[in-house]
Amino acid sequence: MRNFINFFIEKIDKIVFLVLIIISFSFIINRNFFQNSKFNFFTNNIISSVNNQIKQINNYLYLKSDNKRLKSENLALKIQINSIEIPSNTAYKAKNYNYNIAEIISNSIKHSRNYLIINKGSNDSVKLDDGLVTNNGIIGIINKVSPKYSTAISILNSDIKINSKIKRTNHFGSLQWNGKNHKIMTLFDIPKSANIKINDSVVSGGMSLIFQKDIPIGKVKNIELEEDSNYYVIDVELFEDLSSLRSVYITSIYDKNELETLKIDNEIN
Repeated sequence: MRNFINFFIEKIDKIVFLVLIIISFSFIINRNFFQNSKFNFFTNNIISSVNNQIKQINNYLYLKSDNKRLKSENLALKIQINSIEIPSNTAYKAKNYNYNIAEIISNSIKHSRNYLIINKGSNDSVKLDDGLVTNNGIIGIINKVSPKYSTAISILNSDIKINSKIKRTNHFGSLQWNGKNHKIMTLFDIPKSANIKINDSVVSGGMSLIFQKDIPIGKVKNIELEEDSNYYVIDVELFEDLSSLRSVYITSIYDKNELETLKIDNEIN
């Protein structure tokens, strides 16, 4: 306390000077309209700038939760379009399909056989042969499942073929990656009698027990008819850029076991 008093006594002249400056400045501001308006303008700018910075920081801090909410809302809209009802927090049930949201942990595109890892597993009801999709296309097929994680064969894998069709003409074929450009796949088995055009939309055929029909995949980029062949070889430009994926929807057919049993019985008979 004594030190404080000594400090105050030593600095009393500067303290008095500062107080007088503040009082004088206050009189100038309060009694002169021009100075008052300038001061208010200046302080308002500072306050607005500070508030804006605080708002940006808050937006950044809440970005993750907002992003999660938007994904859930987006999924709900997707489900409504496909006549899907009965929503929950992150999973939804369709007429014949279940949907769930997952984040991508790992994703490769540079190999001839590429794979993905997602942050959902058997604890989240993920099963073998579940599909991965986005709003812009088919992404892959689940091939291994652990309690918390799953791996999937990417469509950028030369070992798998996706049942697809030309939306306008309804002609079916098999979509496969040639291991070169991650934005281009090749559609086979479309007969030359089909009236295929550049920019025709390519969608899922719905003939498998993995993906429902009419999921958008891409558009026709190039059409070739091989010599001595009755079928086109069609380059399809994907709508989805697999090099920038962050999240996907897991899709699984609701009555898959029953349908697989029927399919096996028919094959045996």
